[in-house]
Amino acid sequence: MDIVKLGPEDTERFLALRRAMFATEAMNFRGASADDDAIGLAAWRERLARDHVYAVVQDGTWLAVGGLTRLAGQKLDHKGLIWGMYALPAARGTGAAARILDQLEAKAREIGLRQLQLTLMADNTRARRVYERHGFALYATEPESVRRDGEFADEALMWKRL
Repeated sequence: MDIVKLGPEDTERFLALRRAMFATEAMNFRGASADDDAIGLAAWRERLARDHVYAVVQDGTWLAVGGLTRLAGQKLDHKGLIWGMYALPAARGTGAAARILDQLEAKAREIGLRQLQLTLMADNTRARRVYERHGFALYATEPESVRRDGEFADEALMWKRL
């Protein structure tokens, strides 16, 4: 498995993977394909140019992806947000997600961040265990944070000091 940094030229492939992710596992994510579409291709290209987004690749197949963005503002720029984490079902248990998290943490340290934050659906226990193995701790649960299929679901907020 190799790890590669994604850039604007990877936008269409990245969004295709996100569409597949939402199509098969919509309940595990706070976003939706319609949200990605509303952002627009140009904004996604800019995000892939600005943020630190990586993919674990094996034989040309992206097994896992994840991104890191630094929060803006002089009072918040010591924090980074991990976003867009996803591993293909066939890649789960292979260490692909761990490789992404390791890379994102290394980049966060390199650019001088002090802490990392992330959110996940509170009932996504598999993802939570992955993050806990990487030193993330739950600091809050936002009740009824996300509306999915007409129901409201809680969102877990996690952090890690670097």
